[in-house]
Amino acid sequence: MGPLTEELKDKDSPARRFLDERFTVGLRDVQRRYRTAAPALVVPTVPREDANPGTVGTAADWLLRFMLHPRPSLRLATMGAVLCGRPAGLVGVLADVATSVGVGVGALESTDSDDFTGPLPGVAADSEYLAQVCWFLALLTEAFRGGPLVAMAGPLGRFRNRQPSVDEVLHMTPKPAISQLSAFHGVFEAVLLPKLRNRLGPWALGPEFVGSALLNADADVIAAGLLIDLKTAAAKPSLGVHEIFQVIGYTLLDFDNAYELTEAGIFSARYTYLATWHIDELLNELAGQPVNLADVRHQFRSLLIANHR
Repeated sequence: MGPLTEELKDKDSPARRFLDERFTVGLRDVQRRYRTAAPALVVPTVPREDANPGTVGTAADWLLRFMLHPRPSLRLATMGAVLCGRPAGLVGVLADVATSVGVGVGALESTDSDDFTGPLPGVAADSEYLAQVCWFLALLTEAFRGGPLVAMAGPLGRFRNRQPSVDEVLHMTPKPAISQLSAFHGVFEAVLLPKLRNRLGPWALGPEFVGSALLNADADVIAAGLLIDLKTAAAKPSLGVHEIFQVIGYTLLDFDNAYELTEAGIFSARYTYLATWHIDELLNELAGQPVNLADVRHQFRSLLIANHR
């Protein structure tokens, strides 16, 4: 089954029905408080033709990783570069880009930074240059997720028969995208990071869960028991059912409690809005009755196994 985000859009999906049946009694009250507390827009969007919002969001994910770890794993981007084919030579260019920001070629395949003891200082690089790097990584990530045909139909297709230079791939970044990512850099630095820096313990970037083998899902950040889902949408934060079920889904997929999650949160970067909930309290309110997290995880696991295909 999966990915999780697609399953949640389908009201007939077993995973979506499981959550609908258990966690909607108190949903409106949770949504109302969330919407009431939402601040005004800080980082306006730009026209889609100037900077694709999906690519901006993926690039923002990479940007946050660079700000949370001095050598984040570039494995996802590497797999995208491989799918683009040998003639494009994008793996070699990616290695040069990684070196240029001090990450090193070892990050192309390493998973060592996926889970670490944090917090750690991030990459020391100019925000504009880092924005260009993150845009390139986002294009490679989209190539991995969409496959080689999608990759060659997109901006990277111009390199199908030759190896570009570092300058060429970085100058593919539209100026409006640089502006957007530079603004997110400021938001992360001023708002999000200060609220995470006092969380000492196990951290994870792009964590997958035991249950991800049954329902494809990877979260954004876990900081010492706090799961954060990053959003870059321009719409005013409303905590739609997909959004709240997404963080609950991540929590339930941690079948063995490997990450010892105690809190879940959503950070709406354009609104500088971080909302967090204690997981037990959130589940109890949504269910309208006390919830045993271990029991619900077991039930969810059994459901996914029964529907695995």
